[in-house]
Amino acid sequence: MKPLTKAEEQVMLVIWQLGQGFLKDILDATSEPRPHSNTIATLLKILVEKGYVTYTTQGRNNLYEPTISKTEYGKSSANQLVKGYFEDSAAKLVSQFVDDKKISLQELEELLQQIKTAQKSR
Repeated sequence: MKPLTKAEEQVMLVIWQLGQGFLKDILDATSEPRPHSNTIATLLKILVEKGYVTYTTQGRNNLYEPTISKTEYGKSSANQLVKGYFEDSAAKLVSQFVDDKKISLQELEELLQQIKTAQKSR
């Protein structure tokens, strides 16, 4: 899938939060300062073209819903981040978190336990 711009990602966050919604619902759930409804409509059109959103027509309105979950998008984004900035090494990403003091010893131990558990179940 094509990557999302920041504006597209903001609309996706609202759609994931709502589960589904009409343009008015999405606009109402968008944080301030809200873009114009035409801007949201254009972003929804782009999201449909990119395959992130689908819609069904109900009367004169379109009901939008995501085709990809927030978790799936997060995994894809994380993989792109690791590939693009950490030489395709998740360990280098975790090492950066350690260097920046963004991860605790307890969290590292929990990760290690998760890795051990996953390897045992293979």
